[in-house]
Amino acid sequence: MSLPNDPSDHPDRTLKVLTFNVWGLAIVSKDRQVRIKAIAEYLASSNYDIVCLQELWVYKDFEIVREKVRRNLPFSRFFHTGALGSGLAIFTRFPLISAQALPYSLSGSPAQAFAGDFFVKKAAANIVIIHPILGEVEIWNTHAREHPPDTRQAHRIAQSWQLANAIKNGAAKGRYILAMGDFNSQPWSIPIAMLKNHGNLTDSFESVTKTANMDLSPQPTPEEALKSYGMTCDSPLNTYSAGKPIPGNVLGKGGKRLDYIFFRQPAIARRRPLVWGYRDEENESEADKTNGGEGADEVELGDFTGKGHMEVGKPITASIAKAPKLKCINSEVILTGLVPGQSFSYSDHFALFSTFTIDDPPSQPPQQKQQNQQNQQTTSTSSSDNSFTPLVPLITEPEQINPTTTTFAQPSPESPNINYAPSSPRTSTSSTAAMTAKSNTVRSALDVLRLYTRISNRTSNFHLKTCLGSLIALIALTIGSAWQPKSWLQPIFSLVGGLLGASTATFLYTGFVWGRWEQGLLVEVTEEMELELRVAEMEERINTSA
Repeated sequence: MSLPNDPSDHPDRTLKVLTFNVWGLAIVSKDRQVRIKAIAEYLASSNYDIVCLQELWVYKDFEIVREKVRRNLPFSRFFHTGALGSGLAIFTRFPLISAQALPYSLSGSPAQAFAGDFFVKKAAANIVIIHPILGEVEIWNTHAREHPPDTRQAHRIAQSWQLANAIKNGAAKGRYILAMGDFNSQPWSIPIAMLKNHGNLTDSFESVTKTANMDLSPQPTPEEALKSYGMTCDSPLNTYSAGKPIPGNVLGKGGKRLDYIFFRQPAIARRRPLVWGYRDEENESEADKTNGGEGADEVELGDFTGKGHMEVGKPITASIAKAPKLKCINSEVILTGLVPGQSFSYSDHFALFSTFTIDDPPSQPPQQKQQNQQNQQTTSTSSSDNSFTPLVPLITEPEQINPTTTTFAQPSPESPNINYAPSSPRTSTSSTAAMTAKSNTVRSALDVLRLYTRISNRTSNFHLKTCLGSLIALIALTIGSAWQPKSWLQPIFSLVGGLLGASTATFLYTGFVWGRWEQGLLVEVTEEMELELRVAEMEERINTSA
């Protein structure tokens, strides 16, 4: 899939990715304006290829960052969801070909007004970029639900399930995947396991820092916690941690690891011609006038007008085994110091930075190469007799290769989560160990979902009973006000009546409308997981007996 003649030291062989929760809530966040300007200046002086920001709630702040970084990160998108926005923004050096927001179906409750999740509508932001070597790369930026009790992490589990399914769809289109953000979950939690085992994602920090998810004993120093364990939140080194009610066990461990950068290879290789390049027509024409037609390659990086066009690359004629490999070579927690000239940190989180390399795949074994040549010869012979080729080959037959179909992925040696077994009836199936990990994750998620469904049902019934009680009290107050003896009591009756009316309407919504809505969504997610679990269990049995 790579461009011809791209040397190993080509600048696009390295991909630098940053994720950062900037804590940009209006009014609530301390020192917001100063911090946002400092973050914008830092990004403008950096050489990142992709930057994903969370909690960038104020659009004016997005405009400040966008203006500062327009030279080195000319393509950007701010995502709008819910009543107060998603707080998500993505900046990139590469052209965008699509962008969308994926609001999570379950994102807090209207009864938990102070949490705010329901009103901002937690979401995952998605863009697809054109990379000169990788082709289409799908980028996900998310901020999962915050601070639920253990039994209420059901919403976060549903969010990770929804995101993992969307990621699998992107990989099935032949795209490389980068998924990052503030997941508000520890590395050993079910939501993170869901992304790794169901979405087949690899944790970039864990892939290069083998101590990332190990037991923290003896307790590390705050500096060691950043380097060895990737603690991005509630660190004693963060100035904003001092004013938060952080449990002692969290501070003793050096904080919490909540921010991640995940990645994965595409699930298939696309054989139709892909768009590989981007030309800015206005800059190209101006350069032609001044430099005799050779200035197009000398246009300064980031000098885009948005009036360009895409260039079609060569068709992909090789299988996924010949596709470039995305590999993480470094991942570290950064922006741990103070804002220059100030006495406070850049945010209440630290940023996470990962560096990826794009490697050429290993050469094919002679037997595999000979098999591919035989398949190509068979295809070319049969295509002259019959123009129809099935998109999905029969399981008992070798895969047919032709320029209009796709081929399923081979295992990625770097990924611990994908290890395909050729004996499985599915075209691409995980090994027994990976399938066991996946089925265990789904079972654990189902246990939490079923428990929370019962809690949700009880909560809904309680709110409906409260609604009925408020309605009865309102009726009684209305009738009783006709016989109240003192005129000065009338304003009090009116005030109490208004509060009872508001309470009746609120609990009718949270108990009936939202209550039934939430339970229906929980049932839907539960049934999806149950089906996936049955399929995983069947594959386990087949792989075990093979």
